[in-house]
Amino acid sequence: MSRHDSTRAESLTVPGAAYRYRIFGWGLLSELALPDLPPGDAADSIDVTFRLGEAPSFDDPVQLGALVAYRRDGCVRIEIPGVAAYLVQRGREVVIEPQMALDAPDIRVFLLGSVVGILCHQRGELPLHGSCVEVDGQAVVLSGLSGTGKSTLAAAMVAGGARLLADDVAVAMRVDGGGFRIMPAFPRQKLWRDALTALDLLAGRRVRSSGDAEKFEHAIDDRFCPDPRPLALVCHLSRGLDAAAEPLLHTNGFEALQAVNEAVYRLGIGQAVNGQQMFAAVAALAKSVPQLRLPVPDDLNALSSFAAELPTLLRRYGGF
Repeated sequence: MSRHDSTRAESLTVPGAAYRYRIFGWGLLSELALPDLPPGDAADSIDVTFRLGEAPSFDDPVQLGALVAYRRDGCVRIEIPGVAAYLVQRGREVVIEPQMALDAPDIRVFLLGSVVGILCHQRGELPLHGSCVEVDGQAVVLSGLSGTGKSTLAAAMVAGGARLLADDVAVAMRVDGGGFRIMPAFPRQKLWRDALTALDLLAGRRVRSSGDAEKFEHAIDDRFCPDPRPLALVCHLSRGLDAAAEPLLHTNGFEALQAVNEAVYRLGIGQAVNGQQMFAAVAALAKSVPQLRLPVPDDLNALSSFAAELPTLLRRYGGF
């Protein structure tokens, strides 16, 4: 597939309209149209609602960083200056107060990232900071700090035949009898221009309408896995000085626990909102799912061949 920019002209909102979607297994009713998400069904139960309205500042909040405030009843407010304020309540409702045009992609970027991560913590679910691909019918999470290449490596694996379950936020749900499964998110990734070029992929709409960041949506509707998959392995990516090192498997103990804890999406918010339950889930995941420290090549041009060989490596270390 050759590279070119494509744009979508769909209307993102119709005043008073209610749209149904599915994300992470939730039935979602939204006043804001979210064309990234798989459509829901009229028969679906509604687990979460998104509505437009006021998201006022809290009285006497606990600040969880410059942009995030926590209220002692468990509600969280996050404000992205110039974009929107979001009030996240009881794991069931998000109130969106836009500060820019409703069709700006910026509002959705934060709604489907940080905001849904907060919802997960409020709902007692475990969000991991990583992309997730399906290999041999099982889920592999590619986790790491920003800039370690989570989305890029996942995109390379999808281009090589894997299917995507989630990008940036991967929700791990405990299952009866032990173990975890990853819930499907939506068939979009956010990729930098140089990654799209190196992998010869289509660049869609720019992720942020403001600023000059060369980051774009990439649609993968035909390579999306719409069903939950059992979690077989969490790969903690690293780049730079240790990129030539051998993979290191943490099967149990403190190292595995620390690795999973580092992988939790918006960890500080989770500790404030639902710390005890979150730590129990982290401990259970560290015990039941292998944790692999995986060095990744810095050279984007080497990534396709690395991704092609990766499934064989993952089968050796993971619970396949």
